Amino acid sequence: MVTGPGSGYWMGRWDPGASMTWLLLLLIPMTAAAAPQLPLSLQQSIVEAHRSLLAAGWHPAPDQQPSPDERHWSAVTLDSLSSCSGTGEGFCCFDYRRDGQTLSVVTVPSRPGEASVGRVTRWW
Repeated sequence: MVTGPGSGYWMGRWDPGASMTWLLLLLIPMTAAAAPQLPLSLQQSIVEAHRSLLAAGWHPAPDQQPSPDERHWSAVTLDSLSSCSGTGEGFCCFDYRRDGQTLSVVTVPSRPGEASVGRVTRWW
């Protein structure tokens, strides 16, 4: 067993104060890095998400021009579309920008295996 200041144990005794310090130090980076609240939710239609993001001040900012096939698989004409994967899963990425921040929203098709309007699965 490791003992000493900050280990949670000091001179063979449990020190809850030291343990709380470590817990807080572990949580602080997550809190500081947490993104501001976004108007997105899992399984939300990309069309609905797009409208909400525009209303919140985000602007379409695709990293690249999607191919005609990617446009087909996305099943939408949103100008935020950057790309869709060729994996058969149909993952599509929509990119936005606001006040120097970037946001990528990834969707999966609402009808897997078919060109269909995507549902939000993650964002960063």
